[in-house]
Amino acid sequence: MTETDVRALQPHEREDRLFHLLDTRAFLLVLDGLERILLAYARMDAAHLDALGARVPSPAGVVPDEMEAEVTSSGSSGLSAESAGGGARVPRHRLRMCSDPRHGRFLRRLTQVKQSRILISTRLYPADLETNAGQKWPGADGIELIGLSDDDALALWRAFIGGERSGTSERLLPCFRGFGNYPLLLRALAGEVAEYKPAPGDFDRWWQDHPAFNPAALDLRNARTHVLGYALEGLRDVHTRTLQTLAAFRMPATWETLCAVLVGADDGKPCANQDALATVLMELEDRGLVGWDKVANRYDLHPIVRGVVWSGVTDEARRGIYTNLHAHFEAAPEIDEDEVGSLEELTPAIELYHTLIGLGRYDDAGRFFHWRLEIATLYRLNASRQRVELLEQLFSNGVETLPQLRAPAYQAVTLNSLAAAYHFCGQPGRAALLFRHSITIQSEIKSDDEVSVGLGNLSEALRLSGLLCEAEATARRALVISRKQQDRNQEAISLYLLGLSLAGRGAAISLASQRSLRMFIAQSAHQYEGHVSSHVAQQSLWYGAFTAANTFADSAWELAHVKKNERDFIRAARLQGTAALGLSDFAAADERLHHALTRARQVNLVEEELPALIALAELRRQQAKPDEARELLGAVWDSAARGPYPLFHADALNVLAALERDAGQTQAASAAATAAYRHAWCDGPPYAYHWGLTAARRHLQELGGLEPQLPPFDPTQHEPMPEVEINPRDEFYVEVGEEEAG
Repeated sequence: MTETDVRALQPHEREDRLFHLLDTRAFLLVLDGLERILLAYARMDAAHLDALGARVPSPAGVVPDEMEAEVTSSGSSGLSAESAGGGARVPRHRLRMCSDPRHGRFLRRLTQVKQSRILISTRLYPADLETNAGQKWPGADGIELIGLSDDDALALWRAFIGGERSGTSERLLPCFRGFGNYPLLLRALAGEVAEYKPAPGDFDRWWQDHPAFNPAALDLRNARTHVLGYALEGLRDVHTRTLQTLAAFRMPATWETLCAVLVGADDGKPCANQDALATVLMELEDRGLVGWDKVANRYDLHPIVRGVVWSGVTDEARRGIYTNLHAHFEAAPEIDEDEVGSLEELTPAIELYHTLIGLGRYDDAGRFFHWRLEIATLYRLNASRQRVELLEQLFSNGVETLPQLRAPAYQAVTLNSLAAAYHFCGQPGRAALLFRHSITIQSEIKSDDEVSVGLGNLSEALRLSGLLCEAEATARRALVISRKQQDRNQEAISLYLLGLSLAGRGAAISLASQRSLRMFIAQSAHQYEGHVSSHVAQQSLWYGAFTAANTFADSAWELAHVKKNERDFIRAARLQGTAALGLSDFAAADERLHHALTRARQVNLVEEELPALIALAELRRQQAKPDEARELLGAVWDSAARGPYPLFHADALNVLAALERDAGQTQAASAAATAAYRHAWCDGPPYAYHWGLTAARRHLQELGGLEPQLPPFDPTQHEPMPEVEINPRDEFYVEVGEEEAG
């Protein structure tokens, strides 16, 4: 069978044939570097993560965010047993999960192979090879390779340093054990000892001349830094300057870039010509200090090496390095934001931004981000995790304070940008705080147009967070201001946000969104037309109008190609899949929902990841695959609680209630439905999540359960709802009942 024949097979057919071979013949299948398929390493700074999955300090002093710090955590998820709809469990952190759940199922299927054996190497143990109780999946085992065995460590040392003077095992092993027999450090230290000029390759002499060298007296992490510090001591100036320059890069550096910034004797650069640079890089690679990606021809440092090298650079030297890099990247041609297809294409702009931060030019960095990085990272790529990493550098005193920018207008814009990044990273609750701060500043400087934009952003964050009354009031305020400003574009945006709030609580079908859609069509704003079409599709789904939802979702998918914004593609695909599920087209639902889920996870778009998981879980339930449905729901709870996303939480719990009822577990089903009811309550009717509450009520009625008694809506706790006419009689007037999504 040729490769062409194999590619012509359906994916499930290819997989079945592979497993037939692995079951009937004895192969050793090695999957090296499997962490690449995990969420933790689908990020811009993957090269900056150490072997434990934690980020080392970067040249620009980025503070690791809370989600990254939790990669290896195994504590409580913060969800009660009621919230999860069942008993207590140890969470499998989402960053150790596969970006595509089908990959996770593939890994688990590998554990059942009969004749063949599969070996995986990965920096992080995949969560998909753990049970919900945190135990190894049956048929899987793990060996933590913190360091080499003593024998292998000695063999590696002897391979680098031959001869009688390379040291005795009695002297070497206590030293190696002090830093965990870590091969990178063994190689680096061996390179230093081998090149020690007074006594090349003589370990005893080298140690005698360095009496303060004692890794055994330190904990593992500090011992690694200690050893690397000594391993770097004997480097020539050209090697040190090359390492220091590499440490200043945020992303892997190409050969061409290194030639530009390091070659040129007349310019005071360390290498006289390209041959000299090639020799330096080869020698540093031999010592294990530099990594070379031969395919991409890019160079980078191991995170531990990066941290140690940069910590040894003086302030004056850092300024010189950043000045040199700034001069290089400032001359790079600008990329059309409409043509950006990947984060790598923004490398020159990202590196230039970091040089401005490194030089303390925060105002220039803020303006540069706004003009060169804002649109591409927010819309084209939806690179929200990376936006957080970039923008937090402008908040040197923490994000609770103002950014290090002098102009209030740029302070407000930066707060809004960081809030949007948090929003799309799955933290709408945290985003709302920054949106409010930005709106306050814009109000103080009388920038009404920006106030309207900020209010629209805040409304969506509040809606997703379950603050439905305030979300609707905020959208109405935005609509009032945009009408006062006669800003038709912002008016249309405010309308579809208001339409989502109204439809979410069951108050209307889609008048506001239909008016918005008409306005964008009249302006030939095709990208926004697609955006609103997706929201009309969502409203149609709520009302059970699956054919209409499918039509609007298809339109949204086609119009997403206008600007090619990643978020538009993901949302449209998810809605296509959910509409197909409503129409019982399981094959289309499976393909579209997985497409949306994989892309959402790749860019950490949690607000689309969660509904895709929930829809897939309902699909599996309807396909009588309850175990797969429960597994998909298991990936929802932590993120739904962290957001918070009470509306999604309610939807997931309603699916869980149906699963428990299908299994005859009446008590568990009732508990899940009760939890769904509580999450959907929000501010209390009429400002409750109507669709989640209705489903929970139906479950409880069918199960004979009682509705929980919750506090009613208290209007005294809220500002009066702004009055604004949604559908004035003008050229965009929509007749009641005309063109309704339902």
